[in-house]
Amino acid sequence: MSKIKTVVITGSTGGIGREIAKILALRGDNLILLNRSETKSEAQRSELLAAHPNLNIELVIADLTDTTEIANAITKINALPGRVDALYNNSGILTSEKLLSAQGYESQFAVNVLAPYDLTLGLKDKMARPTGESPGVVVLFSSSAINSQKTLNLDELANPKKVSGLMGTYAQTKLAVTALVPVLSNRLRADNILVRAVDPGATKTAMTTSGNSGMPKILQWLAPLLFSPADKQAAKVVDSADPSAFAGQTGLYLANQKQRKFPKPASDKAIQKQLIAMLDAALEKE
Repeated sequence: MSKIKTVVITGSTGGIGREIAKILALRGDNLILLNRSETKSEAQRSELLAAHPNLNIELVIADLTDTTEIANAITKINALPGRVDALYNNSGILTSEKLLSAQGYESQFAVNVLAPYDLTLGLKDKMARPTGESPGVVVLFSSSAINSQKTLNLDELANPKKVSGLMGTYAQTKLAVTALVPVLSNRLRADNILVRAVDPGATKTAMTTSGNSGMPKILQWLAPLLFSPADKQAAKVVDSADPSAFAGQTGLYLANQKQRKFPKPASDKAIQKQLIAMLDAALEKE
């Protein structure tokens, strides 16, 4: 497996993000942990350093619903020495409540779509490297929920009239972030950065098992029995992010460590173009 030296992980204090951090710390990678809670981040750093005292672990605190805080986080990461070798855009929100960001965007759109797009482009120069070196890797987190979606409704993406749960608003945001992969992979190819969408699979986390209103009741009941533990799913994500895996290809949609065909709405070039225009316009307002 290719050695990754410095990795950014968003949402690292719980669930799959926490387990990804453990895996990467065990193999000796330096970590940049981007989270909303400073208290939880400090506790995580202390725990990781107790097990791996030689690691360099940087904490960056930002609310990923807020594009102003994301911009500040990007500036801080870019000011750190060295380059970034991988970016795991792990942070995600699943809810059936309509919560708006500081800029007026629905929270799931803000965190699941706008934030990873912003971070990926904002850290592009920090991740770029010459052709011939081991590529940088950007991981965007997809979901099997996108398979329930026949269309991507861009008019209802940033600020829907009604917010629904797993198979509604959340699935739309995950379909949207998956649709970004072909565009971003082409845009970052010249910088020797791979972009992959990874569906980690149904996972036992606080999001899926703690009475989240966005999860259908039946899945809340079945999750402890049928969903896989976070450490198992995190290992699949890390393996899928290995730049030498899948013949070093970029622009992939991966689920259960296998390449999958992009859903039709996510591969529609017209939809991709409109989505990128929407995201660029949202960021230009800041």
